Amino acid sequence: EQAKLGVFDHFMIKEINEQKFTIKRAIEHDPHLINNITEMINNAFGVFLIGCGTSYYSCVSASYLFSKVAKKHVNVILASEFRNYENFLTPKTLVIAVSQSGETADVLDAIKFAKKHYCKIVSIVNVMGSTLTRISDLVILMNSGPEICVLSTKSHTSQLAILTLLAYSCADRLNDGKLLIQKVCDNIDNIIHDNVEKLKHLANRLKDSRSVFLIGRDLAYPSALEGALKIKEVSYIHAEGFAGGELKHGTIALIDEAVPVVIFCTDMTRDLIISNAMEVKARGAYTIGIGSRNNEAFNYFIQVPDFGDANPITMIIPVQILAYYLALQRGSDPDRPRNLAKSVTVK
Repeated sequence: EQAKLGVFDHFMIKEINEQKFTIKRAIEHDPHLINNITEMINNAFGVFLIGCGTSYYSCVSASYLFSKVAKKHVNVILASEFRNYENFLTPKTLVIAVSQSGETADVLDAIKFAKKHYCKIVSIVNVMGSTLTRISDLVILMNSGPEICVLSTKSHTSQLAILTLLAYSCADRLNDGKLLIQKVCDNIDNIIHDNVEKLKHLANRLKDSRSVFLIGRDLAYPSALEGALKIKEVSYIHAEGFAGGELKHGTIALIDEAVPVVIFCTDMTRDLIISNAMEVKARGAYTIGIGSRNNEAFNYFIQVPDFGDANPITMIIPVQILAYYLALQRGSDPDRPRNLAKSVTVK
């Protein structure tokens, strides 16, 4: 039943709309499992978060949360580059692998490499019975149901929900984490409904762009990275996400009247990111703000409630929708983008 389109034209938009359910299911786990993983994280001598693509960006978000909420340092490594950290792997090391399919070749290669050094392995995965689940010490399932579209949408937000929960659990605040994510779930329908027509209009405005830049600070920075990936994957427009503070370190040379810039604006980073927005607007960029409050620095604005530590979940949803409508405007199939596969099983 979950693998049928129903009233939707494509699986991508169907799966975007499912997120109010899938995020909630992602955090409905046996407390004993959460406690066991929490103990593994707190007792480890060295924690590595690894993933590829979207899953890697989930890990970047999580590293900020573990630092902020749990006061804990974790390393974030692209799975394909994990071998470079061989000298830091011991039997006391914990490796947390994040993968939708559980069959990603680079992730499996990294885990097999870690196991040679007797590291403990925890996997966050959507597919029970996948190779990753079979070679891990503990598994926490995303519970997203089948994700048919090649692009990750609901699996990304489920990953973020689980990683947020683990960060809160490591700080002995598991219930606070659950309540925060539940508030997010309660607002997803409104985020989609209130913005879908505006995002259709915006897609029409941006459909002929050669490049799109996305910027954010703190927890909004990984959202900029993931948002750029979504736009690239499905619309084939060149998109680049980067930290707002990096704007003046080279990339601002590319800003002119033909370049749209999406600005992820959180309450915590408002003053600094608005300054970045003003810099690009002064050079002719078409500025699109995503956040809780509009500002004169934005030519166009998409309103999303500010949920603090859960902002990476809510702020990415408008860009998922924008990417979907950009694909339609440009005549692309959003469910089957060219050159891509749902599970990357080659190195």
